[in-house]
Amino acid sequence: MGSSHLFSLTNQVFWGLATAVAYAAGSAGIVFWLQPAVLGHYVEAFVISFNCIISGGLIIGTALFVYFSQQSVPQFIEASFDAESLGKTKYAKQRARYLSRGRSMRFATYFTLASFLIFYACKFPFDGAAQYFLIAFGCIQYALGIYVGRKLYYIAKMLHAVTDIEITGDIFRQDVLSSVISYVNVLSTLTVVFVYVHVKSYYNGPFQYPYGFGHTLQFLLLLPAIVATPVIVVFNFYPRTVLRQLYSRSIKQEVDHLLEQLRRRNLTEYERLSYVVEYDALARDELKTRLQLSLSDLPIGLTIVLMVVALFMKP
Repeated sequence: MGSSHLFSLTNQVFWGLATAVAYAAGSAGIVFWLQPAVLGHYVEAFVISFNCIISGGLIIGTALFVYFSQQSVPQFIEASFDAESLGKTKYAKQRARYLSRGRSMRFATYFTLASFLIFYACKFPFDGAAQYFLIAFGCIQYALGIYVGRKLYYIAKMLHAVTDIEITGDIFRQDVLSSVISYVNVLSTLTVVFVYVHVKSYYNGPFQYPYGFGHTLQFLLLLPAIVATPVIVVFNFYPRTVLRQLYSRSIKQEVDHLLEQLRRRNLTEYERLSYVVEYDALARDELKTRLQLSLSDLPIGLTIVLMVVALFMKP
């Protein structure tokens, strides 16, 4: 992922935080008009008790980044393979699903409805407009969070579609596909951060739990972490597995091509094999270096798992 994406990410996170602040200010104005007596408590709940500025700002910023940069992943893939080879796979179908606004909206709607029921049952410590503004902002966070998770899922599906593709060029030397790994790592890291902040803030928030199922309803507030954990753990590392397979095939193809070229030269069999073995060894060492797991690539989903356990075990 290039530096332009990183600058874009910084800007989008900033705009996400600004949007959360604007929502806080606008909703506070309406609450002051309709329920002036609870304005101070509403602002405190929004900004401090439920930490909506930070959690909402991070989620909105990440969703904005995904929306404006989502075309880059198909571009990385299409720059590595020719159109004819891609046409023989299910890549186009998965790409269409990845970019589909309708599918994204439908999927987000399901979780929006689920989050509305959860927040309504947990009961924010307000009535009227103040309560519904908090419910609405919580639902927005669920919808945008699942939007990001869906994109991670379909990035993996697009890569899966090209796993057995016919390789016509040296994609290993081009190494365009490694940008997909960088992109997924950034999204996974951001997802870990905003899920942790959101779940911790709401799980420990001053809900009233009026229906006598306090522990059960509180457990439902862990839903974002429960949904995010398999998405991050599986789909953060799957692209690396696909790239290893594709690059290994590319290396083998180049080795065969090199061997064919060397046969046309006035070389002994030993010299030809030496060249081929040396190239193969260097290429595979470089492949191992490129795709090896660093400390920063350790299963970041483990962070969410530990968070869930810590929150659940909290007395």
